[in-house]
Amino acid sequence: MVASLLSSTASMVSVQDLSKSGNGGGNGGNGRHYHRHPRIRGGARLAALRAYSGAMKVLKEGMSPVEAADWTGSNANYIVAMLTIIASDDSVLLTSVLEGKVLVAVAAAQVKGLAKLLKAYMAATADNKVAFGRTIGTENLFNAVIAPALAEVDVSMTAVAQAAE
Repeated sequence: MVASLLSSTASMVSVQDLSKSGNGGGNGGNGRHYHRHPRIRGGARLAALRAYSGAMKVLKEGMSPVEAADWTGSNANYIVAMLTIIASDDSVLLTSVLEGKVLVAVAAAQVKGLAKLLKAYMAATADNKVAFGRTIGTENLFNAVIAPALAEVDVSMTAVAQAAE
């Protein structure tokens, strides 16, 4: 009886194939998604600016990231990510983030370890730093930290010299 009911109903009702979206995935049928509001204004990514403003409220006014998110229209995770970028003290990266060239979350992931290392280094006493050098070994410290930094300086100095010619 159910089979006959289904077969008779199927002939009367057209069945829609739900496996395919009739409107291109909800994007007007052309596969593109158009935002209602601009994401970049005046050369700056607005979400990154809101996160930066929230991070400044955390740093200067002592707000929690959640409170700062409420004040700025950002969200707490974005503000924490921006705090990590600011703590890295990499002004070039921060500028790239604010201009929308690098996503906040991507930049924060890149510098998270560096920010932790810088914070620990600044908090360490001279004796702590000596003990650290002994623990990992001066040769390892030189090869892993100093030599690559010197090579980077040599490359940039060569580029400056070539540009001057």
